[in-house]
Formats: sequence, structure tokens, C-alpha cells
Amino acid sequence: MEELLRVENLKTYFFDKKKTIKAVDGVDFAIKRGETVALVGESGCGKSMTSLSIMRLVPAPYGKIVEGEIHLEGKNLVRYTENEMCKIRGNDISMIFQEPMTSLNPVLTIGEQITEVITYHKRLPRKKAVQQAIELLKLVGIPRAESIISDYPHRLSGGMRQRVMIAMAMSCDPKLLIADEPTTALDVTIQAQILDLMKDLSKKVNTSILLITHDLGVVSELAERVIVMYAGQIVEQASVDDLFEEPLHPYTQGLVESVPDIDAEIGRLNPIKGNVPTPDQMPEGCRFAPRCTHAFDRCFKEEPQLLQKKYGTRTVRCFLYEDEEKGAEHARKDQYSHR
Repeated sequence: MEELLRVENLKTYFFDKKKTIKAVDGVDFAIKRGETVALVGESGCGKSMTSLSIMRLVPAPYGKIVEGEIHLEGKNLVRYTENEMCKIRGNDISMIFQEPMTSLNPVLTIGEQITEVITYHKRLPRKKAVQQAIELLKLVGIPRAESIISDYPHRLSGGMRQRVMIAMAMSCDPKLLIADEPTTALDVTIQAQILDLMKDLSKKVNTSILLITHDLGVVSELAERVIVMYAGQIVEQASVDDLFEEPLHPYTQGLVESVPDIDAEIGRLNPIKGNVPTPDQMPEGCRFAPRCTHAFDRCFKEEPQLLQKKYGTRTVRCFLYEDEEKGAEHARKDQYSHR
């Protein structure tokens, strides 16, 4: 598949008079056209700030992208002006935020908010924009779309508001849809409906999805590939099947083991001990070492690099796989030398 988005060495820092907070610290990943990629990790690991960096919505003046590149179809968005980004947001890249009630304007009707996006990017006359808004509401499964379009957000349920957010995000057929915890505040039945909806819309218009979540159940349902973040860095990347079958990084193993098993006998859950370090108090060496059951002396002194494992099909940031990577590198060199 053709590559749509590439993020290279992204560093997003926050500054005040006394300290520098490294919210996102050297992140690299790519998303192919039509692919659904999940970005997972505990709260505070940098997932949402990575998405805001892609959208160029890092809170100013304290926050700033200090290094790195964000390429959308080969164009580096970091170099774009705010006026140029306004043409990208909602058109080429759309975002579904975590809480619809704080994202929807309470004093504007649903129709006014959807048509605003359509008229700005597509330059359609108001009558056609309203008709398209109604069609979008029907597409995302909202009944009585003709009357709902005149309602205000507070009159809708949480699930309905989330569907409205999806309709707004998909109104201009974006190339990339960023969904930040799209099902967090919804009950299980509505969660399943929203996930099915996103999956169907992605197939219909070939939209790539960056799904930000801490819910591995959602990941297994929707994503094809998983990026695991911890303390502002990527610690593992793998396909969904590989990650659940054989998690490599100790942090990923902890995440998978902490998920309750419905078929197992009732017992104690297996949480990861400790907490994510605050961005202004990162430990020396491996950032997960203070919580890791496999940590040894080197882990507390040196920071591990992201290694490619199994001939480049997945990556992991851990000293445990360093010798294995060296062996794989020798094997690759031998393979090419015999060609």
C-alpha cells in the first residue's frame, strides 16, 4: 500500500521558566493509505500530544514542535503556515476528539456546525451544504436526520453526539482520520456500533485511521497495526496479531496481561506496578526500568534504541533484544552477499 503519513523524529516540548517538559520525544512511524493504526499506552504517555502535533494544534505559546518532520503525501506539515494548515484540517486530516460535548459548540445547531465545515472546504452553497449534512447524518446511523439537524448538542445522547462528530470529521472525505479515545464515555453496546461505523466508513472512502486509545479490546476490533507509547517514546510496533500473540517489550507484555480474560477463572487482575513518570521527571536510562521486572544495571544507565526485529517486520525498544538484532543484521548481510 502507498504511504500516506510519515512522522520522523517528532519532538514536542513544553517550556516554562524553570523546566522543559518533553511530552513527545523522538517519535517515528508511518501510516499507509487505507490502513488503521492504533496508538496505545497509559494516560500521560504522549498519545494525544502526538495527534495534536500532527494537526499542528500544540497549545501555544508554551508548547512547540522543536524538531522532526510530519509528511502528508510527501509534504512537510511542520513548515506550513497557520493559514495553510486551516486548509488541511477538516479537509485532508480530520480529528474526532475524546469528549464530544466539549468539542461541539453548545450555542450552534448540529446542522450549522456540519455545514460550516462543508461550505469552508467545498465552497458549496448553503442549500446543498445542508442537504449534504443530512446525508452525512443518515450515513452515520442517526434517525430523523432532517429534524436532528436543527437540534442543539445538549439534546442528543452521548452516542448520538459521537456520531455527529464522526459525520463532521468525514464531511470532506479526509485522507487521514485521527480518533482520540472515540468510545471512552460510551457504554459497551454503543461502543461496538461506533467501531463498526468507523470501520465501514474507512472501507467506503479508503480513509486511513490513527486510533488513539488505552483500550486493547478496541485495538483488536479495529486496528491492523499497533504502536505502543510509553513516557513520550515508542517502545514497540507490530501487527495486531503479532502483538497479542507475542508482545515483546516488558511494558507491552504488562498491558496485554492486565486485560481481564472472560474465559479464565475469577482471580486478581495483573496491573503494571508503579506509575508513568511525569514528563519533567524522566528517569535516567530506560524510562520503563523502574517498573520493569526484567531490568538490569544497564537499563538504569543507558537509554535503549528502537531495534528492528525479525527482518524489519516489527520494532522494539529494549536491551533484551539487542543480541538478537545483531544476529539478524549479520543474517541480512550474508543474504545480500550471496546475491
